[in-house]
Amino acid sequence: MTTELEDMLARELHEVADGVHVPPMPSVVPAGEPRPRADRRWQPLLVAAVVALVVGVMVVVLGRAGDGEPQPAPSPSPTVTDTAVPVSAPTVPYIVDNRLYVDGTQVPGEWWGLESRQGVWLATQFDGSWWWGGPGIEGAMRIEAQIEQAPTISPNGRYVAFIDVSSGEARLTGFDTQPAGEGFGVAPIDALPTSEEGVALGVAAVTDEGDVIVQGARTRLMWRAQFGDQQTVVDLPADQLVLQATPAGLVVVDESDGPTDAASTEPYLAAVSGDGRLTQVGTLPTYDELVVSPGGTWLVRAPAGTIGGEVTAVGSLSAQEIGSDDEVVLEAPESWGFAVSAWVWEDDEHLVAAVLPADEAGDAQLVRCSVSLGECRVLPGTPAA
Repeated sequence: MTTELEDMLARELHEVADGVHVPPMPSVVPAGEPRPRADRRWQPLLVAAVVALVVGVMVVVLGRAGDGEPQPAPSPSPTVTDTAVPVSAPTVPYIVDNRLYVDGTQVPGEWWGLESRQGVWLATQFDGSWWWGGPGIEGAMRIEAQIEQAPTISPNGRYVAFIDVSSGEARLTGFDTQPAGEGFGVAPIDALPTSEEGVALGVAAVTDEGDVIVQGARTRLMWRAQFGDQQTVVDLPADQLVLQATPAGLVVVDESDGPTDAASTEPYLAAVSGDGRLTQVGTLPTYDELVVSPGGTWLVRAPAGTIGGEVTAVGSLSAQEIGSDDEVVLEAPESWGFAVSAWVWEDDEHLVAAVLPADEAGDAQLVRCSVSLGECRVLPGTPAA
């Protein structure tokens, strides 16, 4: 009986192996060229397919043992997924339940806003004060200014800029975040308004070179705060609206047909020249909220129409490589949702996000998501978990 069983199993396995179609090896992509997403997964998927078929054959064959009559296959055990998403503590600052954590330590105060770039962070307390910190900076540093619109940090974390209205006038300024960094001084712009047609004037972006872009309903200016004697201010195209600066370039929407936003008009990536010219370098999908990875290779977004009104969390986020149309859906854990505006990149592979319970009962937790795996995992042992 054993010999017959072994012979039967061998024949079945050979038939399965002969029937498996092995895709050709992907072509080698030259160094520096973008690698297609498809070649990242074909080998694991092939192995999984072969294993599933072999296991299926073994169940059928071994089920015939005993009295020679077919026996029912045993009930499948719960699947345990071995994931490559690490569950170590976050390496970036984060806020959960109004508590700010930097390097695993809670920063005193109640916080509700946070932006972090390359280890440098900006955050605000409920009293309206703004604070920052980063490598080589001891503790949290208060920004001594009256700020009505959020300060903006450059993608490399090197510069922060904002409009100070403490004097009763709008004064555009900023500072270098290096331990020995200095202030920008005040931009040479006369009669800078605090608002235009009910739209508050604000800093839309700061580039890695320290160029500060200021916008309102009519204003489109760029102050070259780190160029020459810091007295150069140039006009930007009046019909192009800069939304933010990212490691992949400026995010811009075309307002040639009137005021718009990134949810209703497809934005594009642009580079800006010293004389204020915007040159398109890429395209982007529409979105309600978007963050780009530190290396400028991936984006994660809340698609247009998913955030608004009283929405506090969404069940999924969309990820894709810059320049690619292939999307990866990041799902929040079952019965949880990604908290709005509470996601931050750790590196070009991982995103850390706060999630909220769907029934609004209980505290927030943290998850880490892998964009290449399309997988999110709860982080145990963090202050939020």
